[in-house]
Amino acid sequence: MQLFFYHIGTHMKKNYAIWGLSLFTSTTVIAAPNDPFLTAKDFNAKHNVALQMTFAIDAVNDTIDFLDMRQSEGITDKSAGDYQGFHLGASYQINPQWSVEGTYWHREIDYSQDTNKIDSGLIAARYTPALNLNKNDALTFRASLWGNTANTLTKSTPTKVNQRTFQNVKVEDPQDLQLQLDGIFSRKLDPMNQLNAFVSVGYSKVEVSQLQVQAMQQGCLMNVNINSNNQYTGNLAKPCQNGGITVNDLAISGNANEFGLEIDKDLNYDSYFTNLGASWNWRYQQFESQIAYHYQRLWRKNIDDRVNQFGNSAIKDNHTLGMKFSYDFSPTITGFVQGEIYQNNFVGYIPFVYNGVTASRLEKRYGLASIGLQARMF
Repeated sequence: MQLFFYHIGTHMKKNYAIWGLSLFTSTTVIAAPNDPFLTAKDFNAKHNVALQMTFAIDAVNDTIDFLDMRQSEGITDKSAGDYQGFHLGASYQINPQWSVEGTYWHREIDYSQDTNKIDSGLIAARYTPALNLNKNDALTFRASLWGNTANTLTKSTPTKVNQRTFQNVKVEDPQDLQLQLDGIFSRKLDPMNQLNAFVSVGYSKVEVSQLQVQAMQQGCLMNVNINSNNQYTGNLAKPCQNGGITVNDLAISGNANEFGLEIDKDLNYDSYFTNLGASWNWRYQQFESQIAYHYQRLWRKNIDDRVNQFGNSAIKDNHTLGMKFSYDFSPTITGFVQGEIYQNNFVGYIPFVYNGVTASRLEKRYGLASIGLQARMF
């Protein structure tokens, strides 16, 4: 999948130093942002433990994509959209009403000769009010801060943007930061079946510090650097012929709207979102399965108008289907495999992948598989 141009900014980057230290996750599940598998309580838990830790390897490639999803979306390069990474997290139950959680992801996404690395983090707190509910019902609320960051994201193949063709694009310090509030409800139907539902609201901020492109200007191929004020400077990428004269040195400057770009409107933006989701757990002895669905709707400022001006359709929502299988090897160790399918790529999951440049490329399905272990202690 074409997951590049994940464009965002710089001053939020310091937050990730904190997130790297915060590996605490919910008592029922190590939760991801917009996680379709959210539950308020695991009614089938055999033991009450304070600390729970998870480690998993995440991947997709031509072998794992046994449904040939990428081929059905027109992706012919077998390396396009390959994903390899891992995530780890932990949870700590402070008391019956409060718990804290956190997760860290490292992602490497390939496209042709480029490999882009993205780090993601989440910290959150859960509160379970002491309500007079049925013993088979559970309600909890979660507040989380999560986001994604990268040092540099590169696409070395030609890209057409607003009638201009860039030979390559490099984005410096793309980042996004989200504040999310969840309400989660679970109901135990019988010893084998549990239903879960959640609703969420959130705010998102996406920023990029600068953009480097290689493009034709004044008849020559130029290396152009565009800063956060949308001003650019550039110099020759290689000597060129102009009016029969060989040009060996050329410097240019100006406003990036000459290239059809406005960083504040095309790459930097604020948005609001809401989530709805539901899942079904089925358990038999040590084996458990969970089937989940998640819907997200987004309202973005300015950028969707720019997407429409470029002749593309703004992507305002995403649908996710998930399936998870787990097995208890012992009272303290559980292994699991899970898979997720996204209707519109990582829209809403890695917000900075969506911008005025990439919107037309994100209307493609994408899948991700994970295998991991969960340990319970104390």
